[in-house]
Amino acid sequence: MLVDTHCHLHFDAFDADREEVIERARAAGVAHFVNVGTDPATNEAAFALTGRHSFMSSTAGLHPHHAHQISDPEFDLIQKFVREHKPAAIGEIGLDYFKSEADAETQKKVFSKMLHLALENNLPVIVHSRNAFEDTVDVIQKETAGRIRGVMHCFSYDKACLKKLLDLGFLASFTCNLTFKNASELLDAALFAPLDRIMLETDSPYLAPQAHRGKRNEPAYLVHLARLLAEKRGIPLQQLEEATSKNAARFFGFSLAP
Repeated sequence: MLVDTHCHLHFDAFDADREEVIERARAAGVAHFVNVGTDPATNEAAFALTGRHSFMSSTAGLHPHHAHQISDPEFDLIQKFVREHKPAAIGEIGLDYFKSEADAETQKKVFSKMLHLALENNLPVIVHSRNAFEDTVDVIQKETAGRIRGVMHCFSYDKACLKKLLDLGFLASFTCNLTFKNASELLDAALFAPLDRIMLETDSPYLAPQAHRGKRNEPAYLVHLARLLAEKRGIPLQQLEEATSKNAARFFGFSLAP
């Protein structure tokens, strides 16, 4: 029984065959899906999709790619949405110094506001961090002082960074890029992480596993990640599935149906 802790099934990449994608994933053993919002529109879409499926959760976030696009009134609407709809987490939020068009200071300001929104609503956070690890950790420490639960999704740093993240009390979530042929440093980090501090995700429709690289990713492909990580850790696949699914259920606050 697997949990895809970070996917975007509400994105238009799945408009043509969304229900078929969900059915394939369920047949492959994915028991629960977390649809992650990235801006006001996708927060709404994730919530709507989750409302149609009992085996889904949704989150509300503001991706660093959109940090420079949200006015104060629009941020007020995000706050209102969170209060009214009670998402499973705030995210994804964070810093991206690789691709975002927003400058670093704007991203930090928005990240800080979203962290405080999570604290005000007693929610965990899903953090996006790309080429920005030190600043990401610095903002989290300054703004929350250890008072927040979180996961760094699509963890992309080395073992030393992972240790700092774990010391914050955060979890790390790994995606199907762990199956790439050039992922040796990332794999070292994934093997270093304690089993009770990791979760699995596809980040669908992005980052398809090596066997499907270059194509649209989907939750059914989570099995590729789980099999590889169980093999590399030298543990039965069932043990990895049970541990990571239990971590996810505890973090997001849902119950896993048998």
